[in-house]
Amino acid sequence: MAEIPAQAVQRAALAAVERVGGSDSLRADVLARLHSPDGGAQSYLDLVELASLIVTVASSGWIVVQDLRKRGADLRREVLTRRIRIELDSDGTVSAAERDAVIEAVVEQIVREGTSRQEHGQEQSGTGQLP
Repeated sequence: MAEIPAQAVQRAALAAVERVGGSDSLRADVLARLHSPDGGAQSYLDLVELASLIVTVASSGWIVVQDLRKRGADLRREVLTRRIRIELDSDGTVSAAERDAVIEAVVEQIVREGTSRQEHGQEQSGTGQLP
């Protein structure tokens, strides 16, 4: 399995912070979580809960993309969004609206990454497809 692109995960996580209207404190928590040894752990406490969710969704999003690519499966935005929702454990500490906003922001960033790569000739995929 290919290694998850750390910079792509960071960009997706920070895009999610912006989408949920996160403060500088949340941004700092997300960055700290990204660079901690257990960056994907799911331990939620107020802003830390949301920061952890953002990092988890950003990492999971790229893992799902890699898995779908490997299988030659459908890489449309809707498919990725649904797979992340299915695979994400929800312990009720973050609202469904917050979770969905984070997922949408991460998926949007992943699509943006794919569009940018296509424009620069780094990857090719069909219309409406993810990177």
